[in-house]
Amino acid sequence: MEMPPLTQPTSKDASIPKGEWERDLSKLGTHLLTKLHVLMRVSQIYDSKNTALHQFTQECLEAINTFIHQQGDLCLKIFGEDIYLNEQRLRYSVEGFNSYKYLLTQLKKRRIGEVHFKAVIEETPLREFIYLLMGLEEGKKENADRLWESLKAKQIFSIEIHPLEEMEQEEGPLTKKEDSREIGKKVFFESIGAIKGVFTQIKGKPSADVRRLKRLVRKAVHLIMEDESILLGMATIKNYDEYTFNHSVNVAIYALAIGRRLGLTRNELSELGITAMLHDIGKSRIPLEVLNKPAPLDEEEWGVMKKHPLMGVEVVLNLKQLGEINPRMVIGIFDHHLKNDLTGYPKLFRKKQVSLFGRIIQIADAYDAMTTPRIYKKIPFTPEQALALLLREQTTHYDPILLKIFIGVIGLYPIGSLVLLDTKEMGIVYKTNPDPEHLDRPQVLLIEKRGDRKERVTLADLMERDEKGRYRRSILKTLDPMKYHIDIAKYFLAVGKN
Repeated sequence: MEMPPLTQPTSKDASIPKGEWERDLSKLGTHLLTKLHVLMRVSQIYDSKNTALHQFTQECLEAINTFIHQQGDLCLKIFGEDIYLNEQRLRYSVEGFNSYKYLLTQLKKRRIGEVHFKAVIEETPLREFIYLLMGLEEGKKENADRLWESLKAKQIFSIEIHPLEEMEQEEGPLTKKEDSREIGKKVFFESIGAIKGVFTQIKGKPSADVRRLKRLVRKAVHLIMEDESILLGMATIKNYDEYTFNHSVNVAIYALAIGRRLGLTRNELSELGITAMLHDIGKSRIPLEVLNKPAPLDEEEWGVMKKHPLMGVEVVLNLKQLGEINPRMVIGIFDHHLKNDLTGYPKLFRKKQVSLFGRIIQIADAYDAMTTPRIYKKIPFTPEQALALLLREQTTHYDPILLKIFIGVIGLYPIGSLVLLDTKEMGIVYKTNPDPEHLDRPQVLLIEKRGDRKERVTLADLMERDEKGRYRRSILKTLDPMKYHIDIAKYFLAVGKN
């Protein structure tokens, strides 16, 4: 059976109807599950070195690798009585029903909730995986960890395993559009907690559990691809007391949005997201009196601070639960303060090109840092001021092409900007306009004062026209929210509650 081609439609290519995409996914998924079903059954008859197994393994390899070549990776996930392929629920067909139920039953019996093929796989590792999987004792909660450790012991790092109960509790699929904003809030705050946990663990021992963080990044990737404004709105939250952790999550959100505009695959976006989340992990090795000093750092303290990218590399290389670490992740952390003209830090012995991940994170890092209150700078720049500073230093400090993409992401009036409209209303930019001809006409949250001293927030699209064809509202100028005592993040969190 020849597998159908599969290309998921993107915002740039609307030529593939959603129904057609789902039919293609169903065909490919049915074929994939059928081949896995056969190989799993055959493994119960022959030992792993039997030559009769070769044909079945090759057919299964073709199914897996075709999917990976087209999608970047393959994530097979169990949720309830459903199987998901790369976050898309697989609708089984009549001919594929037996394979679907067999795979679902066998994985649930062994308490396996997710199998993630991160890269193209070869015959021997696939055989090893199947035999280790089918050899697991049924019903054991520790099976996922045991299987993953066994794979790593055999130098198989391209397959990640996660347990069933974690998937059911934490990794519900993102299928309901109306729930996406609430899911975004949950992912955002859980990510802050997860990165804080990693920092805390690193301080006490050379390693930390980053599996929860990786799962949250995959959810963030899904949300960014579904509707980037959901997480971009959350990035307006600036927690002064949890700066390092809040900042790490915000930088990841901005980086993922840039990566999505660049057309990175899901797997590449996941790696970029993890890199951005961990870009400041080296600060876990910096003394708190230096990290939290309210006054400017002296020369010696600044010398210590400049070491955090290199310290971050050392930490990440010891995070064994990251699995196989792509070199671009490590290089991205090393590069994130180098600057485009290499005048940043760490100091280089010879010139090199700043990596793509490093250049993306530089922009995301600088923008969020400038727009966030700090212990030594209580009043941050407004989004508009921060953009002006980034543009002033483009070419020398930042990649001008990536900076242009970033401006397209956050808009001419960045998400979270407080604006005054020609109707004398105040609004908060909520979602950018994707039309490059109308970047000055985003969606805004209107702040309406009411007689009972409460505020009502309504969403308005600045593309709306009246009966005479004139725009109902236009932006006159941006305002400083500090002067009006307006907490921007509060309004994003309130969306949908009133």
